[in-house]
Amino acid sequence: MTTPSVAEAPTSAMGPVARPAEDNPFFSAGILGAAQKHLGDPTVTIAAIADASGDVIALAPVRSTPLGRLIPAMSIWVHPHGPLGTPLLDAGAIDAAAAGLIAAMDGGKPGQRILEFPYLPLAGPVADALRHQAEITGRPIAVLGAHRRAMLKRTDSDPARFQQAISAKKRRELARQLRRLGELGTLTVEHVSDRDRLAAALEDFFALEASGWKGRRGTALMLREPEKAFAKAAVAGGDARIHAIRLDGRAVAMLVSFTAGRSAVTWKIAYDEAYARFSPGVHIMLEASVALLADPAIDQIDSIAIPDHPMVDPIWPDRLEIGTLVIGPKGGGLRYEIGLALARLELNLRALARRLVRTARRKAGALKAGLRRSPSTGSPPG
Repeated sequence: MTTPSVAEAPTSAMGPVARPAEDNPFFSAGILGAAQKHLGDPTVTIAAIADASGDVIALAPVRSTPLGRLIPAMSIWVHPHGPLGTPLLDAGAIDAAAAGLIAAMDGGKPGQRILEFPYLPLAGPVADALRHQAEITGRPIAVLGAHRRAMLKRTDSDPARFQQAISAKKRRELARQLRRLGELGTLTVEHVSDRDRLAAALEDFFALEASGWKGRRGTALMLREPEKAFAKAAVAGGDARIHAIRLDGRAVAMLVSFTAGRSAVTWKIAYDEAYARFSPGVHIMLEASVALLADPAIDQIDSIAIPDHPMVDPIWPDRLEIGTLVIGPKGGGLRYEIGLALARLELNLRALARRLVRTARRKAGALKAGLRRSPSTGSPPG
């Protein structure tokens, strides 16, 4: 028997789910607590489900949110700096955990609410358990925004095995770039997990990220105080590692990763644009990938990247199907159908806007390049 509840206690005060069917670093106590404190709002609460012995078998942050920006719904809370919404369900009691989580999200309206599970791996045991509970209780299911993003799975004991899937031409080019970069000075690679060194490494990351295009756009972490505070608290409270390639001691590329259980995510990446011709971002991703898979406790790495990412997709061979699972009220109904239609319309409009922005940026870049190449328009000599 489970006890579904929406808890008001801080995340750190709750017991963890001992054997999660799927890991989610962003829902670990340290990182989730940091997000609640610095990125959340008062409507975010923790749905914690305990079994008869008091052990927590399901846990996820939840809040009310409109489906399609209009129809009331209850959703797993996912913020822009943690795009993975897998709730923690105990592998040994996954059906009871899924049923308890659904009941907690339904609150005082069992079977009547619309429930959203955003950024959910669609082919995993958690999604299967949620679908099963919806099906046996007569609730409709829909998927919004399904897409595939890069991930990396362990195949054997060789952590660099995945690089064999990269084309031979690409591998030769990457090797050449790394040699040329090494000719400029002493090249070192470091992987920091010691808490005494993480804070200093994170400060280096802040500065490196702000020196590039994110700094120019004003989106670098150090330029936004809530995001900077979240990053500091998450790195201090989560299982974090900071990977770096340094040239004569100066960082030219860095990557922050988080791990939980047998999974890792590559969270943030930055590089010095002065060395862009050497593809430092690709090289730090490769170095971090090998270092993470060298840990026998880690079986897979989620890039949490956009689909068809131009940097990571060509070097990671595996894909994770992800999307928003929507569980409707019993029997569906007009509000549910309207909410789905509006949500699909919003997704289509966002995709169109992204395409327009990318096209505009490409044209602006081409125009700038053309102006740099054009001859002077001054009067000819003579």
